[in-house]
Amino acid sequence: MSQLNKLLRLAMLCLGFMSLPATALEQDAASLALVDKVVQAYGGAPQIEQMVSLNADGFINAIVRNASGTYKRWFQRPRMLRVETVYPATSETRVLNGELAWRITGGNLMSGAQGPARLAMIYQYKQLDLPYGLLKGSYNLRHAGSETIGKQATEVMDLWDDEGPAIRVNVDSTSHLIVKVTGHIEAGGHAMVLAVEFSDFRSVDGAVLPFQIKNYAGGMAISETVITRYAINPSVDAELFVPRVKGREAAMSDRGKPLLAAAAH
Repeated sequence: MSQLNKLLRLAMLCLGFMSLPATALEQDAASLALVDKVVQAYGGAPQIEQMVSLNADGFINAIVRNASGTYKRWFQRPRMLRVETVYPATSETRVLNGELAWRITGGNLMSGAQGPARLAMIYQYKQLDLPYGLLKGSYNLRHAGSETIGKQATEVMDLWDDEGPAIRVNVDSTSHLIVKVTGHIEAGGHAMVLAVEFSDFRSVDGAVLPFQIKNYAGGMAISETVITRYAINPSVDAELFVPRVKGREAAMSDRGKPLLAAAAH
């Protein structure tokens, strides 16, 4: 082999290594087959990809608070989420903007969420965006067999990435819609288990969306939400994802980029 051919082979090998992902994903054949069914159940890849923002209005019954109130959610890719719940005696707002998260309960100013509280918000965003995340191959996948939820037969997948938390997904064996998502969040050496069940799926402008949502913590039901209205790809005010904090202009930056500017993209 000539020196020129050797150099060409070496260059091709280098290009091949450069094209490999930084971390190879673990995805078994059974999980990938199930992902294909999930994507079709939610309307196919074009339908999933074209929904980049979503608003939801509804009512929430907070079992642990023994109170009922209103529920509002604003969702936008990439990774922006705002959830407002308002009860007769109190209220709560949570905001996720990229890597940063905030929470407020009453009052006017928000405080930054760190550790498990931040991961819980990231988990909430991921569970709402699972069809897209699965379509894009964002997770390691491991098929975990079958499981019955009530009288509902499901297939089970375990999902994880470098960020966390570890997620278990239950997919209805007949409709192939996601009916339960469970997240395991490490908190002080203990696992905090958060779960959500989705039901009453309906088509809204071609998108398949759940109108009933039940949330659990540690296996105990904590709230039930009934959605009354969805809006697909509405015009979203970027300020919704920029919380009210003291010194916002100076303090609110992510790697030197103002969050208000980031939210506008």
